[in-house]
Amino acid sequence: MSETVSSVLVGRAGEVAALAAAVADEQVSAVLIGGEAGIGKSRVVAEFSARLTVSTVCAVGRCSEFGGTAMPFAPFAAAFASIIRSVGVEEVAALLPPRPALAKWLPQVAVRSGVPATDSDRTQLFGEVLLLLEQLALTRPVVVVLEDLHWADSGTRELLSFLVANLERRGVLLVGTYRPAESAPMRDLLAQLRRDPAVRVLAPAPLTRHEVGRQLAALTGSEPEPAVISRVFERSGGNPLFVEALSRSRDGAELTDLLLSFVSGLSADGRAVADAAAVIGSGMRHQTLAALVDLPEPALLAAVRELTDRHVLRTVDGEPSEGPGSSGYEFRHVLIRQAIYHDLLPAQRVGMHAAVAEIIGRQTLPPTRYYAELAQHTEAAGDLHRALLAYWNCARGLDDAAARVHPLRRVVQLWDRLPTAELPDTTRARVLAELVAACNRCGEITLGIDTADRALRELDRSGEPVEAAQLYLHRAALRSRTGAGPGTDLDRGLALLPVDPPSLLRAQALATRALQSAFSGDSAATIEDADEVLRILDALPDGTPSAIAALTARAHAYRGLACRDDIDTAIAHFETARAAVAETTDLRIGMDVAVWESALLHSAGRYAAAIEVIERGLRTAHSVFHFEESGPILFVKWVQSLTALGRWDEALAVVDDVQLGQLPPLTIAAVKLCYSTIAVAQGDSSAAERLSAQAGELLGDGAYARQYRIQLAVVQATIALTHNDIDTARTVFTEALAHPLLAHPRETWPLVASAAGVEQAPPELLALASSLPRTSPVDNANAAAYRAQTSHTSTDWTTAADSWAALDQPYERARALLTAAECLVAESNRESATTLIGTVCTIAADLGAVALTDAAHNLARRARLPVAHAHPGPATAPTPRTFGLTARELDVLRLVAKGMTNRAIATELYISANTAGVHVSRILTKLSATSRTEAAAIAHRNGLIDDH
Repeated sequence: MSETVSSVLVGRAGEVAALAAAVADEQVSAVLIGGEAGIGKSRVVAEFSARLTVSTVCAVGRCSEFGGTAMPFAPFAAAFASIIRSVGVEEVAALLPPRPALAKWLPQVAVRSGVPATDSDRTQLFGEVLLLLEQLALTRPVVVVLEDLHWADSGTRELLSFLVANLERRGVLLVGTYRPAESAPMRDLLAQLRRDPAVRVLAPAPLTRHEVGRQLAALTGSEPEPAVISRVFERSGGNPLFVEALSRSRDGAELTDLLLSFVSGLSADGRAVADAAAVIGSGMRHQTLAALVDLPEPALLAAVRELTDRHVLRTVDGEPSEGPGSSGYEFRHVLIRQAIYHDLLPAQRVGMHAAVAEIIGRQTLPPTRYYAELAQHTEAAGDLHRALLAYWNCARGLDDAAARVHPLRRVVQLWDRLPTAELPDTTRARVLAELVAACNRCGEITLGIDTADRALRELDRSGEPVEAAQLYLHRAALRSRTGAGPGTDLDRGLALLPVDPPSLLRAQALATRALQSAFSGDSAATIEDADEVLRILDALPDGTPSAIAALTARAHAYRGLACRDDIDTAIAHFETARAAVAETTDLRIGMDVAVWESALLHSAGRYAAAIEVIERGLRTAHSVFHFEESGPILFVKWVQSLTALGRWDEALAVVDDVQLGQLPPLTIAAVKLCYSTIAVAQGDSSAAERLSAQAGELLGDGAYARQYRIQLAVVQATIALTHNDIDTARTVFTEALAHPLLAHPRETWPLVASAAGVEQAPPELLALASSLPRTSPVDNANAAAYRAQTSHTSTDWTTAADSWAALDQPYERARALLTAAECLVAESNRESATTLIGTVCTIAADLGAVALTDAAHNLARRARLPVAHAHPGPATAPTPRTFGLTARELDVLRLVAKGMTNRAIATELYISANTAGVHVSRILTKLSATSRTEAAAIAHRNGLIDDH
């Protein structure tokens, strides 16, 4: 029979061109191609791959249709095996550290570089994947194709997200295909990735009637009749696979019949091989197929050739670790496999699955893959007892929590169907507990909570207190991830753990409770639990040094948070915490310590010190590839600290327009609140109103937004009072009473102080001044402002100004001084009033606080006081040509000229690698440069950067 797949690609030129352009575009790190089955996603990728230069490394990995039972990160593992075949294991091994985590995927690398350390984690694994791809791309382009991501395991999705966030974008392109309708997790990931400017999404459209005609002509070798084109177009819906099937099918055929047309007319041997292949599934090994169909080798090869010629099957490379005979085949399209499979009689399917299970048992395979395939086929064969044991052995062989979830879940489900079954060395309750632990580690919240509920019902709590305690602690952690908090589970778990002998588990639980207490404001409970953690760690006879160091760091950090009223003691605890961080392999704890310390310093008014910690934290986040995780909260504290210090130009430059679009909504809202505050002070009320409105839309009603809702009320009231709109200000104050004000005293104090200056402000709000705690110099300064608002004396306003001066908050100091001057005028102390107004004008001029300057001059004019105008700045030099580059882009250009990579630029400027890549791309466009070297030359010629 003639070839059934047209060599002419119809209607997909745009998608192929977009992929080709993405390879050369430094601004793009990933292209995701989504569409229904048969729409032509893989054909587009194949056409694109065929057009790549011979020097390009094109690695392909496919997600298994039975992805949950396959090895974790299967498509990436396959892609890296392909890379090894392309460039050689020696080059790959030379680019990796000793005992690399990647050796878990690639046994041939383990032979040369050593078996990975048992404590290597995903941070190390993901970092090695990233750096290996980038190192390979230094000498040739690298394209990694991940097919059928709708079947991807959670680890594959996480790694894809990580790479998109961190790739340099130079020379590496990720390409993924997926079906949007078949994977809720993939849809969630896509929604996240769409916000990243480095990601392009393609959605091949159905073929038009004209394109269907062109495909039919290519398939049949003759021009089809218009009526045939119309019939095929209507029945296929423009799906290329269905067009192909209809080109050879009778009228009125159902979809299954259409798909079976691909194997109609096969020889008996060809159909037998097709049936066997459908049972084995894509990614079948030749030796497995040969054993199942039991044909002489020449006949088998002839049948396989018939199927590959008909484009039912295609050959794939096997894994080197699987030895001879590992090369094999896969179906051109899963819909064809499914049609053939379901065309078999149920008894045929059961018998063939049982035969495959026996064949697998005679093969030498990596244990994880062996048990995964055995579980799949024994379950399909109805041998549930063997499937139960295979799933259990599969789970025991996996050290990745996300990968363990599926086999453990299948163990639970099968055991429910086999009430008398037993597994060696375990119980149902312990299997449930392992599933809960895996869910907690990888974030499977709903499944984890439901399983914990069941496990606690089944467990004999009196006889197994430690196991019950672990379940309570896992459920507490899972519930906390929902935003609802741990409830009583944390305390119940701790109550079941024995105090003696001391245990690492009890120390971990106490540390978690200490953090809960710290954020709820219970300093005494925080200190008590943190001290107990340290006592346990001192008493432990042995343990993992890294885990002990991490807990030590956490305990001292929590104690520091609890000592916020004694800032020097708190800082000493954080210094100890940082020293402990250096002793742990879990470097992510360093980011957490930086986040907590910067929050403490900012709340205490130690803004400059907070900025130093923030910069250190951002560098740590870069070094452990978790910039996107901790960067947002650190950016918020950075912008807030700069705003408080009056370093407004710097605050406005911390998060540029490129980066702002990549941050989470709550972070964007918090930043815009700061920018709105600056806009009010600079006299741009319209910008302030726009920014505050945008912040309000982004905040939402979640628990984490409450403190920002209070800040928004302060900004809205300030804007209203700037326009002397007292009614609107009163409305804002009244509506703010709906927020949990007592739970957020730091944010509430400025609201109360502002309301105190407004006639007929809500008395309930003003009454809070007597009950709000004051735990920091910032609270004290706001309390001083409140007293001054109520007393209307120059003495109290001067005291408030001194409080703000001690915190180095010039804008708040100047506002207090201006009101003090107003009081001095009323007290007939004109000389002192004149002095204060002069000070206010000087501060306002330095800040660029136009509204404050205008208010000071207005007071001087009304009181007929002489006020010296702010000294003029130096004469402005002629502005050099900048080619339209922003200040941030000029910073990036200076580093480009030094030969820095995007990641080095990102680390230097405390931005993400993606953001650096976008800036480089924009710079090249604005300078009309074709390379970074040319951009640097243009910059030097035009004086855009300092040659020295």
